[in-house]
Amino acid sequence: MSASRSKAEERYAEIQKRERGLRQELDNATRLRLEKTAKLRQLRLAKEAEDAAQKQAAKDIKTAGKGTVKKARVKVPE
Repeated sequence: MSASRSKAEERYAEIQKRERGLRQELDNATRLRLEKTAKLRQLRLAKEAEDAAQKQAAKDIKTAGKGTVKKARVKVPE
């Protein structure tokens, strides 16, 4: 009876080892996916910030151009 028990224990140990390996693979895949997602999010936020800065700079330039003093045209009598 102890021989069959040791075979059962060996089989259980093999199953546990295989499950640990599969779990580790899933954890690695999940970690890589999350890292990729975080990197893409960071790039997107940087791009949005850059676009917003460019838009604000264009708006500031446009506003600065409107603030200049224009010479009044004098009507010349005919």
